[in-house]
Amino acid sequence: MALVMVQGHVMDTLLTRAAVAEPWYVWQQMLHGSTAPGFLFASGFVAGLPRAPLSLRAGLRRARRLLFVLGVGYYLHLPYFSLWKTLGASTSAERALLLACDALQVIAATQLFVLLLQWLAGRSWSRWAGGFAIAIVAATPFVWASGVGARLPEAIGPWLDEATGSPFPVFPFSAFVLAGTLAGAVIGHAPATRRHRREIAAGVGLLLVGGVLALVLRNRVDFWGPSPAYVVVRLGALLLLLRVVEAVAARPLPGVRALALLGHETLLVYVLHLTLLFGGVFGPSPLTAWHGTLGFAGATGVVVLMIPVLLGAAWLWRTAKHRAPHEARLALVFVTVAFLYELAVRPW
Repeated sequence: MALVMVQGHVMDTLLTRAAVAEPWYVWQQMLHGSTAPGFLFASGFVAGLPRAPLSLRAGLRRARRLLFVLGVGYYLHLPYFSLWKTLGASTSAERALLLACDALQVIAATQLFVLLLQWLAGRSWSRWAGGFAIAIVAATPFVWASGVGARLPEAIGPWLDEATGSPFPVFPFSAFVLAGTLAGAVIGHAPATRRHRREIAAGVGLLLVGGVLALVLRNRVDFWGPSPAYVVVRLGALLLLLRVVEAVAARPLPGVRALALLGHETLLVYVLHLTLLFGGVFGPSPLTAWHGTLGFAGATGVVVLMIPVLLGAAWLWRTAKHRAPHEARLALVFVTVAFLYELAVRPW
């Protein structure tokens, strides 16, 4: 998913309009469309693996990490490296981009909700998580059609639907995180044979249910938008993909360890590749001048050159965490505090 995410973002950003109009680009979009649900589902799956409810210390530690992820999500959309300029001089378009609900925001918020749910519901939290996931999927067409997000404050409305520009609002994308959390809790600890059987059975079952829903809702709800069929089909495919990935990872095939490294350090890969593509509050990207100017061969070359950079950064950070975990944590805290201090004290 990390590799496809990088490839898709590079293609979307650097390809010319003529290249985007080519028929093959439709297939690229379909492939790239699986990355976001896959990331959300995988984040939930990992969160569902530990026995719940967590201890107070473990729960607070996870909450702190999730708040960091939430902050990184907003950092990526900051228009200026000054809190006061952002509040006083940002345009409506810049504020809409800053406050949009993106992948990191929906992951962090949904997992914080799961933490709360685990504490309130105890061992029966997974049933509640499944119920909330179904409710979100079922309510999505009505929430999107109501336009309620546009009538709410600009800091709240983007969490509900896409009308305000959010790429991954709570409806329906929180359902992928909740479903992943449920899958991690239910099948993550099962013996291998039982786990594989459950992955295949649930995957095929969800695909069949999604197909029926797509037929029932045809010409009523856009399949690629708020349709419950879209979510159910994606979840079924992700469970089958989980089985495939586990089978591949069990064999010493070339490239598997590199892919695993990208998967372990997904947050770093996510932030770094977006910074390389778009720049940020610290300055423009070296690739900015190439936006919308390259053909397929040129964009593919950028992907090929970017992957070693991302792998190198992921390897360095993972090695640092393994060899000096305390120092790595202190470095991250220092960078975070320094950034927040500068953001607060810069007048303009």
